[in-house]
Amino acid sequence: MKNFYEVIPAKVIKVVKENPTTNTLFLKVKDQNKFQFLAGQFMMIGLPGFGECAISISSDSQMSDKYFSLSVRAVGELTETLNALKTNAVVYVRGPFGNGFPEVTKNLILIGGGCGYIPLRAVYEENKNRKDIKMQVFIGCRDENSLVFTQDYKSISQKHELHIAMEKALTNKYVAQKGFVTDLIKSKELLPDALVFLCGPQIMYGFVVKELEKRGVALSNIYLSLEKRMHCGVGVCQHCAIGSKYVCKDGPVFSAEYLKSVNYI
Repeated sequence: MKNFYEVIPAKVIKVVKENPTTNTLFLKVKDQNKFQFLAGQFMMIGLPGFGECAISISSDSQMSDKYFSLSVRAVGELTETLNALKTNAVVYVRGPFGNGFPEVTKNLILIGGGCGYIPLRAVYEENKNRKDIKMQVFIGCRDENSLVFTQDYKSISQKHELHIAMEKALTNKYVAQKGFVTDLIKSKELLPDALVFLCGPQIMYGFVVKELEKRGVALSNIYLSLEKRMHCGVGVCQHCAIGSKYVCKDGPVFSAEYLKSVNYI
């Protein structure tokens, strides 16, 4: 029986600075060739003396036999220490945990608010070369310093669609609409009969889902990845309960139908 509390060492094989507060750590464990995950799942990552935290996996699951990546935003002592790590450093992980996003069977719209594009990137990477579907990526952020994976933007724009909204752009480096991600939903032509995967701060969920419904998107096609403070990762500590379900065990991805039924959105 697997011990979900057992941590394993992971070596940092590469570090990419995404923005002033966010780094992506490329990690490799001893039996990496046996490591598997689903887009939308998360890992618990920690350091001795600092505790651990939940971080969404941001890499392509099809590359899981070689590495996996965690994109860490510095918001406290642990995450600041993680973001100071260099190549060959060792961290301790357990997981993956959670359910991941559902299978992509038709056109797909990805909506990320703030650093919410992090788990969505794994979905995009899995599906970017498919010829049978189209994808739209909507990103809303405060300014350029909140963007992540900017090295991907040119490719996304060439293969699919990329739309960015900024509250207050600092430069003209990116083509961005002034405002919020909801303004993009209002102003752009959405792909027909598409799945919608959404992640961002909790305050945006209700507004985004409401605008999607106005544009004719069925609740049954909308899925949200939630962020909640969690400690165990396996539904024991109950810190992340939403209704009768736990974000760590039953999520972090939930249907909009369920979240509306428990008045979360």
